Amino acid sequence: MRYLRFPSIIAALVAAFVLPALQPAHADALPALDAFAAAWSKIDNYTCRIVTHETNGNAVQDRTYGYRFKKPHFATISIESGPGRGGGASWHGGDTVSGHQGGLLHGIHLTVGIHDGRATSLRGDTMDTASFQYLLDYYRTNEAHAAQAAGPLIDGAATDQITLTDPDPTKTGGVTRDILLVSTKTHLPVVRQRFDGTTIVKNEHFIDVTLDPGLKESDF
Repeated sequence: MRYLRFPSIIAALVAAFVLPALQPAHADALPALDAFAAAWSKIDNYTCRIVTHETNGNAVQDRTYGYRFKKPHFATISIESGPGRGGGASWHGGDTVSGHQGGLLHGIHLTVGIHDGRATSLRGDTMDTASFQYLLDYYRTNEAHAAQAAGPLIDGAATDQITLTDPDPTKTGGVTRDILLVSTKTHLPVVRQRFDGTTIVKNEHFIDVTLDPGLKESDF
């Protein structure tokens, strides 16, 4: 009988236990995210409305936004209802946005930092984070903490649910769980929900999505 020499035993143990642990986490375990990436790769621009419910401590903000995006980094946002109605901004990539506030200040156009309080939501979200591009990049970056399951019906349509269960709350504004519901038909986002513990702190519902309506850079 031949016996494995000690180096051969070590090699066998490495192959059996160490190498699998070094493989990328959740490899091929997020088909909904892969389908999202494939669908998004075929889209150049889109428009939608985003219905949001957002809390920060005792403060509550309910808004509906009109949103337009064109690759690689052009976006406009307008507040259709809720606090700041009539305000809007444009983003061409980078760290600044140009726009105007609602109400009596509607005619005053300003260029401010993208994180300026006048250009962010209640929880400090910037307008670029509403795009499908951002969502894909964010979930891809954090997919080691993600898991997929069947999602609930949204507006009567089936979804897949991708859940980030261990985001670092010091880097996410206190968010400890982040859920993305992706349509099983279009493979694009339908709802995003963020939680602080068991409390939902932001819900975003993407509706009236129109793909490739022919937006040009000059539209931004």
